[in-house]
Amino acid sequence: MPDTKPIVIGFDLSPETTQIAVSRDGEEPESVSVSSAGGQYVFPTALCVRNDSGDWLFGDEAVRCKNRNAGFFIDNLIKKAEEDESVFIHDTEYTPLNLFERFFRKIMTVLRQKYQNDQIDKVVISMRNPSDKIIRIVAEAMETTGIRHESIRVRSHLQSFMFYAVRQKKELWVNDVGLFDFNENGLMYTQLSTAKKVAPITVTAQIHDLSNLLDENMLETMPDNQLAYCFRTITDKVLYRQILSTVYVTGKGFESNWSDDVLKALCSGRRVFKGMNLYAKGAAYFGLYENDDEMRDFLFLTEDMIRSTIAIRMFKDNQIADYPMVRAGTRWSEVNAKTVGILDDTEEVYFSIYHTVKKDSKHVVVSLKNLHGRENKTTRVSIGIRCLDRETAVITVKDLGFGQFYPNTYRVWEKIVEI
Repeated sequence: MPDTKPIVIGFDLSPETTQIAVSRDGEEPESVSVSSAGGQYVFPTALCVRNDSGDWLFGDEAVRCKNRNAGFFIDNLIKKAEEDESVFIHDTEYTPLNLFERFFRKIMTVLRQKYQNDQIDKVVISMRNPSDKIIRIVAEAMETTGIRHESIRVRSHLQSFMFYAVRQKKELWVNDVGLFDFNENGLMYTQLSTAKKVAPITVTAQIHDLSNLLDENMLETMPDNQLAYCFRTITDKVLYRQILSTVYVTGKGFESNWSDDVLKALCSGRRVFKGMNLYAKGAAYFGLYENDDEMRDFLFLTEDMIRSTIAIRMFKDNQIADYPMVRAGTRWSEVNAKTVGILDDTEEVYFSIYHTVKKDSKHVVVSLKNLHGRENKTTRVSIGIRCLDRETAVITVKDLGFGQFYPNTYRVWEKIVEI
């Protein structure tokens, strides 16, 4: 029997299409087909319920069933989830969560057959700009396929692109890196910059919405030479005086060859890569290297991530030091740090906030008033940190009492701080 090897699965879950990349035993991620015909790496994000048997189909089979008028076709799964839109089939309600459960179960059944002797270590789902609601629904749906909650990640396309870019050869990101993405919303341009002279290496992104200059309607109505002229004008303006090592091009708008001559011109002084699987592979890279020691040298900052590390001053391991509770590079909506401690000759809790971009720090003190009358080291408290937005944190301290000696007063102290 073959040895069991860990696999990491990366999804590019987009409104219209889905792609998958798999890394087996830590090897480079490769695109994988889940089509019954094989060889088809991009498939519709859609379902169809057959009229005759009631069987659920997904992807290309779902579209073929629809084209034969042989079933109930369901698309726009992400939009339905955002709008809490259920689907009714034969008087049975299917919520957006139910639909994603069906979609993922079909896919994971195929993948488990392909890798039946291997163990799924992590699943990373990359989406364009996932809201907290979408992240919750997609993660819960994937969990119903038998994947452990702690092994599931839902990340943005931008985060996948960042991981993809820095996992390439260093000469491909020694300077800035650009990405043109032409999807159903139009053309977008993202430029990554890396600050390498300080630790950690900070990777930031500038995003430019160019959909007013090139959109899907123009792709469908304009001749190729006009599209190429329009795109060339855009690239000349966006890349003017920019020092880039590499430009990546992705999205269904670039599937045909209308842009090839423009891309060849962009190769002067830089590398240019065109491909449709960047986000799926980037998701797989994220799963592979999220906790890798080498990646600890990088700090990826997107618009929804906090820029500061928040540390609490504690006596631990026979020394007083600042211990990080929240690290820069965490999505602000995911910040939910908690710890428990005992006050030692103080009625204050000290925090240090270090801004990784500005390279400055400040100190915050939470004063715990009205806890007089207790002996030293008999006040046990819980400390929590959450965020209201990217630049605002709430520090909460709660009295937990001290066993039978001092009952819990249920006092709560909160402080809002700019980070």
